[in-house]
Amino acid sequence: MGIRLLYALQALPSLDPCHLIANRPDYVVATWRQIFCAIWRRETTEDAVRRVHHACVEFAKQHPRGIGLLTVVEGEASLPPAGARKALASFLAQASSVIRCSAVVFEGSGFRAAAVRSVVTGLSLLARQRFPHKVCDIAEAGRMFAEILPAATGVGVSEAAFRASLDELREAVGRR
Repeated sequence: MGIRLLYALQALPSLDPCHLIANRPDYVVATWRQIFCAIWRRETTEDAVRRVHHACVEFAKQHPRGIGLLTVVEGEASLPPAGARKALASFLAQASSVIRCSAVVFEGSGFRAAAVRSVVTGLSLLARQRFPHKVCDIAEAGRMFAEILPAATGVGVSEAAFRASLDELREAVGRR
């Protein structure tokens, strides 16, 4: 009986879903509690980075004690060109006063993923982030948010609820 109830509960929609802000061919922006999520799907353009940055600034205004930043790079995402990399570094540097922790999750593998990881590492160095930052899988990102954000922001984070809400979001926007 207990196992069936557990499976039934896992199949239910999240009680605390992500809020979709933008669903574009190249990126998705959503929020969950005090976590801002940017999913890069294909091209990372300067204009898209500016739009994501603006959405993050607006979201952070609602969370004066700070936010978590989740960046997901899908397997088909290309390397950002120089202008977009500069805009990303500027975004991270300017947002460092409100970001309490950040996770970057890569869904690709092979040479392309390694190249994108090296760009992220370079951006982290350029931005001189003042917050914990990890390049990790989604499970580790959830653990980091659950560990750091409650003390930093005063709002609890459940790893399971975070994952369920993110999975629902990815299902709704179409995981690539």
